[in-house]
Amino acid sequence: MVEPIVREYDRKLYKKCIKCRRWKPKVDIMDDDGNITATKAFGAHETSSDGVQSICFTCKNAANKKSREKNVVARVRHHTSTRCLTQLGALAPEGFTADLEKHLGYRIRSLVRALGARLKEREGPHRKLRDALNEGYHIDHIKPLSSFQVIEENAGESRVDWNGFRACWAIDNLEAIPADENLAKGAKYE
Repeated sequence: MVEPIVREYDRKLYKKCIKCRRWKPKVDIMDDDGNITATKAFGAHETSSDGVQSICFTCKNAANKKSREKNVVARVRHHTSTRCLTQLGALAPEGFTADLEKHLGYRIRSLVRALGARLKEREGPHRKLRDALNEGYHIDHIKPLSSFQVIEENAGESRVDWNGFRACWAIDNLEAIPADENLAKGAKYE
């Protein structure tokens, strides 16, 4: 009879993901020269007994992606926060994503309703925003980002013009359109 393979893992360094059931490092593991040989695979979690989450980054990212495919509000929130952070760069305040709705001046659900209504107006009453986004539609600025002065320079110092930012990301300035149409349009505004 063949004996099972038994691997012993140092539980101070490794943890088993509850999703994929693989042992992965809890911390960055270094060799004798100080080079990282394995990067940590779990995020921090204050209330767990070992201080790290139970699900590894890979499984968590896959679950989040799958969730965004089904949950339009989560998908639009993720898309909007990512694009806003790219636009603001280092000037984005700490906790920007958590306070996204405060910075935009409206709720993401309101944006989703407006995008869905515009899409139905444009493509018919049975068209759904979730299906359009899954087909590769883009959330586009009607008046392009480049036409807004969101970052102000004054005496060598940069700051965010929050009124300009809100005008740029206003609900009535956003629509869902096919990717090829968005890319062909570029930064043009008629």
